[in-house]
Amino acid sequence: MIARDRELLCRAAEVMRSFGPVVVELMQHQDGGELPAAPIREVGNAFVTLAHDFLDRADELDTRTIEANTDDR
Repeated sequence: MIARDRELLCRAAEVMRSFGPVVVELMQHQDGGELPAAPIREVGNAFVTLAHDFLDRADELDTRTIEANTDDR
């Protein structure tokens, strides 16, 4: 699972690396101070997807830990 974890961390790094330029781009497209909904939604979805992937992985690791502890008995 190390490769899978590495891939998850690389995706997180890419999301974070692109976040700054995306924010600058959004700031340049404000319409009277309001942000357009579509790009805001796209950013939010990227973070939600990444967050779910991290939580899913943590759940998998927790399950393996619980199973390993049960097998030790």
